[in-house]
Amino acid sequence: MKRILVIGASGFVGGYLVRQLLADGYLVRCLVRNPDKVKELADSGCEIVKGDITDFSSIQGALESMDAVYISIHTLAPQHAGTADQGFMDIEMNGIQNIVKACQMQNVRRVIYVTSLGISEDSKDAWTQGRSKIQQYLLNTSLDVTVIQPGMIVGIGGLGFNMVLANAQKNTAFVVGNGRNKLRCIAIDDLVYILIGVLNKQDAYRKCYEVGSDDVLTSDQFIDAAADVIGHRHPRKIHIPLAALRFAAPLIERLSKAPKGSIKGALDGLGEDLIGDPAAIRKLLPRQPISYNQAVEQAFMVYRKK
Repeated sequence: MKRILVIGASGFVGGYLVRQLLADGYLVRCLVRNPDKVKELADSGCEIVKGDITDFSSIQGALESMDAVYISIHTLAPQHAGTADQGFMDIEMNGIQNIVKACQMQNVRRVIYVTSLGISEDSKDAWTQGRSKIQQYLLNTSLDVTVIQPGMIVGIGGLGFNMVLANAQKNTAFVVGNGRNKLRCIAIDDLVYILIGVLNKQDAYRKCYEVGSDDVLTSDQFIDAAADVIGHRHPRKIHIPLAALRFAAPLIERLSKAPKGSIKGALDGLGEDLIGDPAAIRKLLPRQPISYNQAVEQAFMVYRKK
């Protein structure tokens, strides 16, 4: 498979994925709402198509002549005006259904969907419940789908890690929640290696993989370990109760123009342990992921160059 469509290339994971696909010699096309955000990718040889997951015709056109599609999206970010009255997971499900229909019409069978750890049928909050339904929907289609579930992604540009690195450089860190919830992490380069590695693996069809390194840390430990790597003393931590943020969620949504329910949905999922088990993916792709400290070192080098 050499002709690849990436949906979500203007995002953190999608951008890294596109750059590596191009470096590996793939012909890459990106579907984005705002081409100006991916000018760097266009300059690197990526074909840019303007469109949106809510617009079936643009997806169908973008999939023409493609061999596979990567989906790396989230609807927590502001959407276009036509979706103002829709719930954030309704927007995502409708978009995924458009992608599946377009794949079937364009005879594109290979689909790789990036989501996150903690997505399961037992999920309790709106965001993880919605993503669980999407996963099951995709896996039950006739397409050759693989779902990849990473933990906290360590790399410059990732919202979660950017906050960790910023806190690690301060004397006082503000942490959402009690700071004791545990998370498995993965370096962005290791995640991209897995995403590309499963592309031509038929054993990965119709399967879901939890991915990550051996390091499982609490939110507070992520900050302190990053501080150690960059040579800063451990910051004093002030923990912001989730209940207070949930109360303010509707106002935050209006001010940020985020989709209805998106902020509360994201907050409801915080505070849970997201550990998973990467054993299955390591049998398929045996390269050992780098440690959290190594990933921070790599990310900090990128940060200092910017």
